[in-house]
Amino acid sequence: MKRINISKSLFIIVLMLFCSIKTNAQKMAQNVAAWVGYEMYLPFKEDGRWGLLLEGYSKGNQFVSELQGSFYRAGANYYLKNGNRLGAGFAYQWDLPYDEISLPYNNPDYRIYEQFIWRIVKKEGNEVWSQRFRMEQRWLGRKDDPNSTSDHFDYYKFENTFRYQVRYQLWFKPRWAAVVYDELHIRTNAASGNENYLDQNRLYLGTAYSLDKRREIRMELGYMNQIFFKSPDTESGLSRMNHTIRITLTTDLPFKRKEN
Repeated sequence: MKRINISKSLFIIVLMLFCSIKTNAQKMAQNVAAWVGYEMYLPFKEDGRWGLLLEGYSKGNQFVSELQGSFYRAGANYYLKNGNRLGAGFAYQWDLPYDEISLPYNNPDYRIYEQFIWRIVKKEGNEVWSQRFRMEQRWLGRKDDPNSTSDHFDYYKFENTFRYQVRYQLWFKPRWAAVVYDELHIRTNAASGNENYLDQNRLYLGTAYSLDKRREIRMELGYMNQIFFKSPDTESGLSRMNHTIRITLTTDLPFKRKEN
């Protein structure tokens, strides 16, 4: 896909999102949150084919004054010769009630995922476009009695979610980069549960600083506008908007270097 086509797609997504925010902001519960975590792509060998993905976040509401939840992901990656990536693995999320429309009890979210990342690198690596296509099969712990204090869950609701992310990263100085992305979450089995297909949208703008000359270890700080459109983790399928500060350690550090 040509860069101009990706640029147009990102512009249309962002424009649609801002229109949606303006229309619905007064109808949504709104929170100020902070996510602190890591996202690590770890090839076994430099320029090798196989590697690991490790990801984790601690999520706070009212910045960090109360816990929103925690998230962990682990999987395997296969690096194609053209720089694209295939991956699969599992994930776990623990959600807590943190606003007036949350489910009134703590609940688990077990996932299996499969993904494909398509990358376009320009200007000797200073400009990177990527598209991520991810499928997640999710099992959400639910109680028949929302007021129950028991640790038992009566059933696990199944969700099949397709996530599409388009991301742009520009290194404007040797160690500084600007980052913007938009990600849509679509519930593919919504018709069977009489639910909305659109689950949530994440719009992010931030900056990254490389801790090494190879740009393999980076600290990233940014703002994410997260909208839940009648999400399964809200009571009666209501909507919310989270204004989230994200602090993330990201890496592409191989376990073993090539021999010179």
